[in-house]
Order: sequence, then structure tokens, then C-alpha cells
Amino acid sequence: MSADGQSMTTPETGQGVGLAHGTFGEFLADLRVLFPPALVDGAGWERLLALAHRLPIHVADHRFGFEFDLCDPEPSADFCVVPAPGAPLAEFYVREGKLAPSGSPAAALGAFLAEQASDPQALLAVGEGGVILEYDLVGTPPDQPPRPPGIFIVTSDVQDETHRAKLFGDPERLAAALWAVAGRAPDADVQREILRVYQALQSTAPVSQAGILPGRGQRAVRLILGAGTGESAVEMLERLGWPGSQADAAAVCESMADVTREVVSLSVDVTAEGISPRLGLEFHRPAPWYELDRAGWGDLIDRMEERGWCLPEKARGLKAWSRMEQVFDASGVYRV
Repeated sequence: MSADGQSMTTPETGQGVGLAHGTFGEFLADLRVLFPPALVDGAGWERLLALAHRLPIHVADHRFGFEFDLCDPEPSADFCVVPAPGAPLAEFYVREGKLAPSGSPAAALGAFLAEQASDPQALLAVGEGGVILEYDLVGTPPDQPPRPPGIFIVTSDVQDETHRAKLFGDPERLAAALWAVAGRAPDADVQREILRVYQALQSTAPVSQAGILPGRGQRAVRLILGAGTGESAVEMLERLGWPGSQADAAAVCESMADVTREVVSLSVDVTAEGISPRLGLEFHRPAPWYELDRAGWGDLIDRMEERGWCLPEKARGLKAWSRMEQVFDASGVYRV
């Protein structure tokens, strides 16, 4: 969950997907009954399905997820996929990139994924990292191609300090990879501010994700920072020179302390002018998902509704989520 009232849940597939479905859209359509109408319905569902029909069935080989704006009455969702370098889904994007106009975001993404799969010294290969693509679908007409997705570099194991250091320890190499995957020329001013952020953080808060959002036209790099406790998060914001209200950030952390894990992550945008006023506060479930019953989730959802971060109908939709289902297909059984 972030400070603007968004929440995310990620279905996972069990066994590998065969050729029972031609596109991911066909697979997703079979799961329509799992989605509460308060979360995705009407034009929102059509937008999601239109994108899914443009994607191959191999989306289901790995994790995929949905993000809901809990303060927006429209039942719509953004969508993310995980194209592991060298895997069939990544090869789909490589082929799409070869067909795309030179210099376009699609061409840059395809070239980046191809390099990461073929060069053992590439950033993701050295750091055993991966990529998440996040599609902004809200407000996009179903008959139009979606905007270029946001691209996030992630580590396969956030607890592994060695791999995390190889992925995120060199800010210049990390920024260069993000400019390349977005098909953009390096921005010296943003690079200067990224170095300032790293100097301010020192070793107190490791970067766990780094992303760029070419579809939004924003010349910024987004960093996800593990801040520790809510109090530590507020101290970090002060150290970074965040221009927002630290008192408001502290109040949010305090209000969530008894229904989430103690650890808080910060999502900040680094621009040429410094840290953007936009702030994401990421909280974590207090126990592994398989140990957290509906009552535990209900406490969290109720708290968000009480604070005005979740509309009542969206709260009911979250509580109606099926949690885990077994989906049967000609190629196997999938856990969603």
C-alpha cells in the first residue's frame, strides 16, 4: 500500500503453462469470476482484457499482479508482469522490440532484455536480478495500445546483500541501465541527484528496487528504499531533503503500526531538482500470507477505510477477494 491509497495483490501460477490457451487474455477471461466487481468491472475490465489479449500465454509462467487505486470509484486496475531474461515472455518482448521503430521504448526494452540474457557481465546477470513491467491502464481506451510500461529492476532475493550490492551498489551503472531500458539519453542532472541520495543514505537503507516510467514522460528515477521502522523512515526523509510534511508521513506510519509489520519502505522519485514531493509508503503484511486469515486482512482493510484511504465499496471488494483458488487447465493445475 502506498500513501495515495493503492494496494496490490499478486496471483502466482503453479505448474508451467502449455498451449491450452493462445493468449494470456484467454487465460485471464477464464478467471473473470475471481474478480470482485467493485475492484475490476465494466470499462476497467475491458482495458485489462485488451492488454492481456496482446500478451502471450507465457505471462502465466511467472508472477503477475494487479494494482488498485482504492480511492478511485472506477473499478479499474493497473497490471504488472515479470519477463525473466531468457524466458519465453522476455523473448516475446525481444521480438516485439525488433519490430518496433528504432529508438522507441519497445525497441529499447527488447534490446535490453536480449543483452541481459546473452551477456554474462550484464547488470541483471551479475546481480541475479530481474525486471517487472508495470502497465498504467486507468484512463487508457481499450481500443488503443497501452502506454509503454514502467520498468523496475529488482533483486531475486532482497535479503541477499551480495546480489543487492551488485545490482544497486553502483548508482552510475544502475542509472545507465535504466536510461538504456527506457531508450533515453542519460540525464546528468538526475544522475547528480541520484549520487546525492546515495551519499545521504550511505549504508543505512539498501535500495531494493529501481525503476523508470517512460510512459509518463517523467524524467526521473524511482527508488524503493528499505527504511526500517516508521520512525527511521521519517528520519530518512529528512536526510534526503524530501519537501513534504514529515509529520503527515509519521502519522501514516503510526496509524498502520499495529496492523502491519514494523518494517516500512519508501518509494521516492529522484528528479533533476531533487526528491519529488510524491511519496510512496510501502507496508507489509504482519505474517506470511498463508498464516494470515481473513480476520487479519480485515483489520488492515478496516483501518484503511477508517482513515479515508479506501472507499467502502473497494473495502468490500478486497474482503471478497477469493485469496487462493485451484485453476484446472488442459496443461495442468494452477494455484492463483
